[in-house]
Amino acid sequence: MVGAGVGGRRTVMSPAACLAADRNERGAALIIVLGLVALISAWAVTAAYEDMLSLRRAENRQNEIRAEQASQSALILAARILREDGRDSQTDDLDESWAQDTPPFTIDQGSVLGRIVDANRFINLNMLVDQQGKAVPAVEKQVRALFASLELDAGLVDALIDWMDADDREHGVNGAEDSAYYDQDYRVKNARLDRWQELRLVRGFDAKIVNRLAAVAVVRDVPPGGFSAVNINTASARVLMAIMPDMTAADAEIFLAERPFDSVAQALQNRPWAAGVNQRYLSVVSDIFMVRTEARFGRVVLREKFMVQRLSGGAQAGKIMLLSAARAMQPIDAHATALSPSNTGASQ
Repeated sequence: MVGAGVGGRRTVMSPAACLAADRNERGAALIIVLGLVALISAWAVTAAYEDMLSLRRAENRQNEIRAEQASQSALILAARILREDGRDSQTDDLDESWAQDTPPFTIDQGSVLGRIVDANRFINLNMLVDQQGKAVPAVEKQVRALFASLELDAGLVDALIDWMDADDREHGVNGAEDSAYYDQDYRVKNARLDRWQELRLVRGFDAKIVNRLAAVAVVRDVPPGGFSAVNINTASARVLMAIMPDMTAADAEIFLAERPFDSVAQALQNRPWAAGVNQRYLSVVSDIFMVRTEARFGRVVLREKFMVQRLSGGAQAGKIMLLSAARAMQPIDAHATALSPSNTGASQ
């Protein structure tokens, strides 16, 4: 092969040199092609991954909407059951339809579960203080007995009363006013509890204690009459023994076996341990209910808690009013957004 040389002279390349140059050109071209293929492959993989995430997010959002609608449907159904029960029955007990546990209901490639629990089976912690913010000795005695039955430090009741009462004097031996919260960025509330999780702010209360209390106590508004009656047809033995201190475990077992009762007077008749019991704090009817729902669609798990009131008497008898709601949506995966737990109003 003849090529241009220095000074206009021509050079002749050997066949071997020509072959080597041709190979070098082909090798460079191959490297360029392979580089382009790698870049295109990386782009294709990234695009496919982003498309997958977009589809996953869209699917998750669709399942979130389905879960929300299913949860609302369960709430509406619970309201209907409570309304019909209020119309057909003058008392409330654990044998009625609203109190029965039901299996999850399959709907639209998902499932929804609903459960109704009356708040009247629990002791309302907000009754520890009256409308003027003063401690109520009778209720304090009941709550102390409740703590003792749970093997919790009854001294915590002092701190709880100080959180809610209107004065700045420490209540009892274990009281906790502002000085006890020197290491916190908040002060004593000096008012009743607004929601269940507020208990975690009270000195001495931790998650374990609050969770144990959830089986026997509730946080709800105190009716105008100044007390929240406990339904003796639905309350547990532990709650009954706390509000009726002379009742023994054996008495409670017999009492539970004889339920339901048509009236408080009938329930306490000829009961030696019932002498001196203030029937004002007792009832055979419930007016506040907690509706718990759980909806599962795909990777979405939505749990909601609603507190509702069933009105009685007058033109609005049987009407169901929503008092509060709390929501917790389980995180779906590392790339999908989820709603954070929230609480509104007095709920548990």
